[in-house]
Amino acid sequence: MSHLTREKLEALSRCWEQWEAEAATPQRKVARARLHLLFLLLRYGGLRLGEALELDARKGVDTVTGMVHVPGPNSRDVLLPLSAMRHVRRILSLPEAESMGRDFLRFDQGFIRKSFYAVARPLGLDRAMVGPRAIRYARGLELLDLHVPVNLVQKFLGQQKPSQIAAFLNFSDGAARRMVQNKTLGPSSGTDPLCNSFLGIVEDISVGMRMASVSVRTFGDMRLGVQCSTRQLVHMEVHANQVVTVLVDPEQIVLSRSRATLSMGNCLPCTVQSIHQDQVESFVSLELGDGSRLCATVETPGLLRVGIYEGQKVYAHFPSRAARLCLD
Repeated sequence: MSHLTREKLEALSRCWEQWEAEAATPQRKVARARLHLLFLLLRYGGLRLGEALELDARKGVDTVTGMVHVPGPNSRDVLLPLSAMRHVRRILSLPEAESMGRDFLRFDQGFIRKSFYAVARPLGLDRAMVGPRAIRYARGLELLDLHVPVNLVQKFLGQQKPSQIAAFLNFSDGAARRMVQNKTLGPSSGTDPLCNSFLGIVEDISVGMRMASVSVRTFGDMRLGVQCSTRQLVHMEVHANQVVTVLVDPEQIVLSRSRATLSMGNCLPCTVQSIHQDQVESFVSLELGDGSRLCATVETPGLLRVGIYEGQKVYAHFPSRAARLCLD
């Protein structure tokens, strides 16, 4: 596992408390307190390092409620837990917090990273796990593990652009993506969460009298069309740039050896991994270009007639109504 678990985050938090307390001189105590506050904003507030460095802590942090107003292009309000606020209040009560103003949290970024690595050294963790960005993303994973919906985690981290969301979901070998997909399907669904399940971002929505069409760009850079009723669209509050999971019905997939012109909204090039069949139906496992998997259940006579075999390049066609949206 290449990210900080909740247990490791707590251990790292204790290291920071001890490191600050062990400062030998008053000047060093203030410097370590300032760095500790930066850590707290990343670890519990999920701020970007640049956002924390630009924060006027005395004005931006409400020491009564624990609310932090993060200004800038990804402006948002985040709530710090009580466990963090006792340290935040103590550090912001220092005379230097008022006299230094906006400079209280400003350090050279190279110095910050060296300090982060030094504090974490007793835990024997890889540097890639304890830098500012890794700690911020670990907070997002921690929230997902606490069953916070992915779109709320997205807002908490200030992720508005698809590239920002993709970076988080791809972090630590796709840990966030797996957590979202597992929660969408459920542990007792009996379905492989990595098969026929595609995580992506809503790109476009068209609404008709009865049905709505939703275009989703997956994080494997595939475009999927999904149709749902307008009532369902309103109930789910689907909107652009929203993270969704698309589930594809394996029994509505049609396979062809060449790209055919069919009245279906989706056509995905893929490679046949395996075929398991009886006289009536065949279960075909397909690998897509991004490494994701698609399972199709087709009629055995039709599969034999088309002449599809393992290792062959084929096309998987399915209507937009064969795909459905799931929100975490």
